[in-house]
Amino acid sequence: MLRFNRPALSLMLAALSSPAAFGQPPRFVPPTVTAGVKTGPITLDGKLDEPAWKTAPVITLTQQNPHPGEPTPFKTTVRILRGRHHLYFGIVCQDPHPDKIEVHTLQRDGDQSSDDNVMIVLDSFDQHKLAYAFQVNAGGAMADGLISPGYYNGNSNTPTVDYSWNGYWRTAVGHTSTGWTAEIAIDTQSLQFTDRHASWGLNVSRYVPRKQLTLAWSGINLNATATNLQWEGTLNGIQHLSQGSGLEFDPYLVTEYSDTKHDTASWTGFDLKYNFTPELAGRFTYHTDFSEAQANSQQINGSPYPQTIPETRAFFLDGANIFTFSHNLGQNFIPFYSRNIGLINGETVPLNEGVKLLGHTDGWTLGLLDTQMAGTPYSDATNLFAGRAVYNVNNQWRVGTLFTHGDPLGQSSNTLASFDTTWSTSSFNSDKNLNVSAWGARSYGNLPSGTPNGYGFDLEYPNDLWYADINYNYFGDALNPALGFIQRPGTKQTYMDATYQPRPDAGSIFSWVRQFFFNANWYYVSGLDGGMQSNDWSFTPIQFTTQTGWTAQYRVQPSYEVLATPYQILPSVTYPAGAYYFTTNHVAFSTPASDPLVYSMSGEFGGLYDGHYHDLVPQLSWATPGGHFNASIALGTIWLYTPGGNGILRFGQMNLGYSFTPDLTLSTLTQYNNISHNVSENAILQWNILSDRILYLVWSHGLTLNPNLLQGGQQTVSGNTLVFKIIWGFY
Repeated sequence: MLRFNRPALSLMLAALSSPAAFGQPPRFVPPTVTAGVKTGPITLDGKLDEPAWKTAPVITLTQQNPHPGEPTPFKTTVRILRGRHHLYFGIVCQDPHPDKIEVHTLQRDGDQSSDDNVMIVLDSFDQHKLAYAFQVNAGGAMADGLISPGYYNGNSNTPTVDYSWNGYWRTAVGHTSTGWTAEIAIDTQSLQFTDRHASWGLNVSRYVPRKQLTLAWSGINLNATATNLQWEGTLNGIQHLSQGSGLEFDPYLVTEYSDTKHDTASWTGFDLKYNFTPELAGRFTYHTDFSEAQANSQQINGSPYPQTIPETRAFFLDGANIFTFSHNLGQNFIPFYSRNIGLINGETVPLNEGVKLLGHTDGWTLGLLDTQMAGTPYSDATNLFAGRAVYNVNNQWRVGTLFTHGDPLGQSSNTLASFDTTWSTSSFNSDKNLNVSAWGARSYGNLPSGTPNGYGFDLEYPNDLWYADINYNYFGDALNPALGFIQRPGTKQTYMDATYQPRPDAGSIFSWVRQFFFNANWYYVSGLDGGMQSNDWSFTPIQFTTQTGWTAQYRVQPSYEVLATPYQILPSVTYPAGAYYFTTNHVAFSTPASDPLVYSMSGEFGGLYDGHYHDLVPQLSWATPGGHFNASIALGTIWLYTPGGNGILRFGQMNLGYSFTPDLTLSTLTQYNNISHNVSENAILQWNILSDRILYLVWSHGLTLNPNLLQGGQQTVSGNTLVFKIIWGFY
């Protein structure tokens, strides 16, 4: 489906001046709990029948969404204990209809958004800025990740979890006639914290998908989420936790066979991590290997401007939340884009050595990364560096700087210096969220002629009834970070957005609707000389989610776009340079995501530059009871009609997964498109023997290096590759 970046007109003043915005509910008071001391052994079997649990402090979750504070039959209690190296959570989830509990996946870090699940959020420095998230569904599947102020997923209005990070923890789930239970043991040797602190930030939430119901411990408010750290509570009594020796050693062996090279090769390497202090951790990698990283998933984007690709390599994901920059910059500007290291045009460049330093203190957060890249036929050996420092003035305000140095090709000098500041609160007008941020940057070195500076600001009001945002960014034409990403350099960009999101009363004629979303946004781009390049509007007169989980949307997008150069969107279709007015329409619907079988459909029709187009993308997802097997398939067709020629893009993607247990999973990705006429396959068998001992068996065929199909995505690697990799760690 063609997707365009067209934000638009904001009703910020209306949002802030609405009667609901100026009500005076009680001010949020964070709850507090003290962890108990584990007095006896705990066997992780999901039963909570050990004597130690009987004396553990208990917290009870309360309905947060859709009716904050109201009683529900889904009573949830959480017991908390601490040992020397572990935090233990014993969770009891009552359910009046246990046979209706939903589990769609058992895969590690799989999508649990449609599953009955529980999430624990730990802010180990109690700074309301960075946190760890540990999530388990009713099938025992584990997902963990990092929360940071700059990480957003899709169109989410609040920080979400980056599930790329993996910690050391174990869990077991049990089922009873009244619901399900979970025992969780988090090994604190995989966390950073200081033993000088007697308190951590904590929140616990539970999601019941068939009711679209969320319960939480802290932040019982429609404007709150567990991932918004401004709403966290306090966990006391953890000052005696230990990080152990602080030493982790993870050697690995890789054997690879390639039928294009007719050769088998083997090599070894290792990762070494050491906590110099409880707050400061160092990591060294030698002969880093990324063979277990998932293949690129093809993307369909009708914009002529470059698109980012998610990072999947473990070395760069560790501490990635420290390097997130500013607030609400999205994909327009990423000062440090880690995929610029070790990859050139999608092909791997050997990483000989890498060093990373990650640290936290009461006021500071620090991240340093230095890598030595080997030479290749298309790049010289080079050293690449990125550094990030953030000072937390208080729980709401942080000021930071980010510095990069180096050219991935090793052929020029390039340096970027930048700063950012963000102020966030959940108590604006008593119980509303408000974020204010600003940034500035400057490039140095071998630069093109022009202005090497950039700056911007953002004012965001992300709440349940109203969402509003005003954003302005200036990107100089010589602002050129070799280790970063700028989508449209040499431009000034204004973005305004407002969404009114009412929830109909129970007695109204629309009581079958859970929530409406009425949106208007505006995205305006000009050159540094003031000449208009984009003037894009978007109006959503109807979008809603029903009480049973159905969704539907209609959106119309009037646009003005200037193509400075011809844009070849398909081999047979090229749009000439020039200025264009056109309007597109978008429709979409989906059946409830909590169902075992989910069907969705999206389509677009209307103008596109000097022609017109329409597309249709149906998608079907299915999960067997218990989540052992899941499958999804999407088939799309885009028809383009222009005065200079017509074209058709056909593409398909199929994901299959089978989990023998939550620790042993086979997942496959199959993709096809008629641009490259290539079927690509990627299959990964992953066995988590222990948290730090993992076996991978990877088969790849015809992989796509650049997944952006309408932007040169036909670049592929043919042939078959089979990789065996084992990591056998010690800590």
